[in-house]
Amino acid sequence: MNFYTLIFNQKTIKPKEWIKQVFVTTIVLASIILLTNFIVDPYNMTSYNLLHLKYKFARDDRSEKVNYFKTLPRFDNILIGSSRVYSINPKIVTKILGGSTYNFGVGTATIEDHLGILKYLIRQNKIPKNIILGVDFYTFNPEIPPNSYFLRNKELNFLSFKNYDENIFAKFFSFDAFRASVSTLKHNLKNDVKPRFDTLGWGGSYQDYSKKDINIANHIARKQIEEEKKKIYSNFHYSHIDKKRIAYYEEFKKLAKRYKIHLYVFPTPLHPLLLKELKAHKETNTALKEFIAYLQTFPNFYNMFEDKRLYSNLKNFNGATHTTSNAGDIMMEDLLNAHNDNYETHPHFR
Repeated sequence: MNFYTLIFNQKTIKPKEWIKQVFVTTIVLASIILLTNFIVDPYNMTSYNLLHLKYKFARDDRSEKVNYFKTLPRFDNILIGSSRVYSINPKIVTKILGGSTYNFGVGTATIEDHLGILKYLIRQNKIPKNIILGVDFYTFNPEIPPNSYFLRNKELNFLSFKNYDENIFAKFFSFDAFRASVSTLKHNLKNDVKPRFDTLGWGGSYQDYSKKDINIANHIARKQIEEEKKKIYSNFHYSHIDKKRIAYYEEFKKLAKRYKIHLYVFPTPLHPLLLKELKAHKETNTALKEFIAYLQTFPNFYNMFEDKRLYSNLKNFNGATHTTSNAGDIMMEDLLNAHNDNYETHPHFR
């Protein structure tokens, strides 16, 4: 009996027969989901990796990083932020600070993500010596909600899952995990394995521009700036920074102090044209000043908006909101070196 007959010609089937068919079908589908998720294990819930898959693909970068991170040792340095941070090569941090570095940046991260990641590191007993925190200006806009993927992630979402208890069995029955398993198998079977992140959490930097590309890049940036004004800054209705999110950062500070984590904090850079637009409007200019004034309360703060090396060349910017590979290195060099013994001779102050 085919599926069509089962659904549309139920009158020809006895009730007991129909119930039996539904029950058997449910058991078969559940078994397929459970077995596939166990064998592929897209979220690295076990240590087996039965198919010896090199790369696995969760459906969002938070799940991918959180579950992969469980298999890793403790790192000395952790980068936290949005895609503007995960495009920074963690090796440049290791070069300057020493030790090992993992980039825990996730796409369109909000302040809630930052605190959620820190709490996750503490729960995992993988507290780093140093945290490099890149903060996006838009996340202090009261009109911008927490990222939807953050809200779905039980490991990070401290707002709804304060007493999170990881239920591995439930995850193996998850349809979301099944979709991730199918995606993982598809990419590996096609030998189309292009992981979103490398083993250090690096999402790959935006490429540096050649001289002939710079005009094209600036044209793209101008178009994107118009979109940013509409989408992120709510047509400049951004008159103040959100006090609730300041409270989250105050908790972030207290936790860092309690666990003796050394913080480095910077505002993620905006394209010079976008920064000019924000300063030209009273509401966003006021919010921008409040934003910088608050971040200055953090230890080892560095105002990336005033970095002369970064802002002296438009080639350092990729679109309205991201920076190039070379710019990422400049940012880390200037941020981390600004708080060493050569502070007064640092390029930022020349």
